[in-house]
Formats: sequence, C-alpha cells, structure tokens
Amino acid sequence: MGLPFGIVGCGDIAEKSFAPSLVKSDLTELTAVCRRDLKLARGFAEKFGNPAAYGSAEEVIRHPDVKAVILATPPNVHREETLLASENGKHVLCEKPMAVDAGECREMIQACKEAGVKLGVAYRRRVFPQVVKAKELIAAGAIGKVVCVRTHFSGLCRMEESWRTERSVSGGGMMMDMAVHRLEVLLNFAGRPLDVQALVETVHHDWPVDDSCAILLRFEDGKIGVHSTIGTSPPRRDFAQIDGTEGRILIDPLEFGVDHVNLERPGGIERTPVTPLKNPYFDLPMIEDFVQAVSADREPICDGVAGYWTQAVVDASYLSAEKGTRETIVPF
Repeated sequence: MGLPFGIVGCGDIAEKSFAPSLVKSDLTELTAVCRRDLKLARGFAEKFGNPAAYGSAEEVIRHPDVKAVILATPPNVHREETLLASENGKHVLCEKPMAVDAGECREMIQACKEAGVKLGVAYRRRVFPQVVKAKELIAAGAIGKVVCVRTHFSGLCRMEESWRTERSVSGGGMMMDMAVHRLEVLLNFAGRPLDVQALVETVHHDWPVDDSCAILLRFEDGKIGVHSTIGTSPPRRDFAQIDGTEGRILIDPLEFGVDHVNLERPGGIERTPVTPLKNPYFDLPMIEDFVQAVSADREPICDGVAGYWTQAVVDASYLSAEKGTRETIVPF
C-alpha cells in the first residue's frame, strides 16, 4: 500500500501532472480530492480512480486516511493550508510559488518542523534528469569551477482571465508564475545569493502585473547569476547554461522530454544522454522522492528551504525594481 495522498485544488496542474503521477506510482495512492465546485471535484475524481471528492480543503486535510496533501491552489492560500495540514499531522507538497512572500515561507517551514511533518515545494525541475546529470558533471569537475549560471524563459503567455493577474492572489505576474522555476534552477547550480539588481516590467500585455523581468544576482564566492523571463515573445524557449573555467553545460530545453545535455569544452561538444521524462508523468520523480523522504525521515530534494530562497530572491527583485537599487537577499 502506498502513501495516501489528498489533492487540494483540482485545477490544471493537478489534472495534467499531479494526479496522473500519483495514480501511476507504486509508492502512492490518491485517496481524496477537493475543489470549491463539488461537481467539478467529482468529475475530476472519476478520471483518477474515484477517490473521495469534497468541496473544501479542510475536508481533505482532515480525512483520517490521508497522510500527505498536495496543495495545487493559488499562492495566497498556501500558508493557511500548510498550517492546517501541519496541525493535523499531514505531510505537505506545495505547488510553486511556495507563498506570496518569504515571510510566509518561513512560517510554513517552522510549522511543519514543529509538527514533525515533511514540507516539499513543487520545483520539479530540480529532479529532471538533465538537471541531475548536469549536477553530476559539475561535481565530477567536467567544467572546472562554476563562474556563471544563466536561465531564460520566453513565450507568448495568456493570463488575462486568470487569478494569476490578481496580485492579491498570485503575489505578482510572470515572475511569480514562470520565473520562479528558472530561478530555483539557477540557485540549485549556483548556491545562496547575496544580493540582486532587477528590472520588472509590463512591456506588452494589458495586465496589472508584470509580464517580463531581468535579474542579476551576486554570490559570495564571486559567481554571477543571470535570469530573464519574457512573457511576450513566441515561440516558447526555456534553457539553462552553466559556465565554468574549463567549459560549459547547456540544458536546452529545460523541460520534460529531454534526452541529453550538451557538455561544451575546448575540444568540442559532447552530447551526454539522459532518460527523458514522459508526459503526463513529469512529476513522478519529485513525488516519489517526497514519499521516500517521508519513509526515511529526511528532507525531500525539493524542500521548503529551497522554496524560501527562491521566494526571497523574488521579493528582493520586486523591491529592487521598485526602488532602482541593488537589494540584499534576506537569508533563511
């Protein structure tokens, strides 16, 4: 019998990845789901083995058979739902972004620590095969000392009729929706940043939130981090580049379904193979690592502290853009 999960929020990401992965894995069971519209919750349940369907998060979290919950809800309720789950002894895997600000992230981490439950954040790219392989190559000295990490996302994004353009719900625009994934990847390769200089703009869309950003990070050991998200430019592009003193690694695209990374050195380019993740099971490695973390009483690879640092960079970036200054990133 696998770890019984409940899903809070049966929207797009729950249907496209969380639920298929939970049903496929031998380590998990989908026990309960909820959505404010109970009819939609029941329809969702019918697609995934008929778990119990409810109309509120509290009903899933308090379900006696549920041992872990996935929070696939907007960022403004993640803190509240995490605190309720921890009070009820449930492990939490929270969709990104972790919360609307780093202060809420800190509260979530503390609550789960005090309750003795695990907290993970769905920064799924941390366990994508091409990212894992790149980390292995770096650890083996394949590119020498890392000096710069760059990540980039661009695409023509549509959020006009969505909670994602309501700042009180989403916490921001494209930076909170798309940039956070790539910032987490950047930090995974570069470490903990000291400060940031950022431009955060709405350059094309008629949104009350940002559609583009450019971020420059400085690290204690001298590394440079560079990120850009452009939500106004088709077709979709998503990549990471890690520059070292003896070569570089290019992950392009930074998506599921990729079967290699490029190792570029003075002698040429080496195509290093990886086993691609298949749609719709691209969350399977993250979910199974989370279950193994619960079983072994260790932190998940995608843990709450990683979520905190990503959000701290976002908070400082918004402040930097507003003030036109370089801002210190508040450490955990």
